[in-house]
Amino acid sequence: MTTRLVDLSVTLSAGIASDPPGLGPSIRYLDHDAGAAEFEAMFGIPVAQQRDGKGAAVERLEVTTHNGTHLDAPWHYHPTMNGGERAMTIDEVPLDWCIGPGVKLDFRDRSDGHVIRADEVAAELDRIGHDLQPGDIVLVNTRAG
Repeated sequence: MTTRLVDLSVTLSAGIASDPPGLGPSIRYLDHDAGAAEFEAMFGIPVAQQRDGKGAAVERLEVTTHNGTHLDAPWHYHPTMNGGERAMTIDEVPLDWCIGPGVKLDFRDRSDGHVIRADEVAAELDRIGHDLQPGDIVLVNTRAG
């Protein structure tokens, strides 16, 4: 049996939708001329002595942990988990939490800001005929941008 992997990542770009609005990334693109000026300031190499007077093109980013495709660590929500254990930070989350059978729950018919309740999750699982198992990765489609 072959395994199908689905990449859910989205490219981080200026203007990408963010949740909540207003916390989107700020990306400033610097061209090769600006890069040459930076190299001169950082390393003391005059622009005229750099190859064709050009430096590295770079991007300057200001992001939050909620920009682009991401996984929230348990630490994000609370300092403890599992009845008082220190919550895991993102570097401690096991990779196998991110790879496994996926089940998609469709809540696109709900209004913006609707908080999904446990009984709605149970009803959706019944509708699609799925018995949730340990290790299932639940994907929730709310149509929220």
